[in-house]
Amino acid sequence: MTPPAASLPGRMQRTTLLWTLVVFFGASIAFRAVRNATEDEPVGVTLALEALVAVVLVLVIVAIVRRQRD
Repeated sequence: MTPPAASLPGRMQRTTLLWTLVVFFGASIAFRAVRNATEDEPVGVTLALEALVAVVLVLVIVAIVRRQRD
């Protein structure tokens, strides 16, 4: 029988991998939505909105990580 502490690093790595995939695909969908919504707008508008989406994404990740620690 394996102690619970011994299996923790494997779970952490698997969780990290899953979160990486979720963030990657979520960001891809969000950036594509911004690109489609600003198709007729100047490039600066598209880049500004994509930067805003990136900041929001980072803030959401930070909030989730902090909530999981508590």
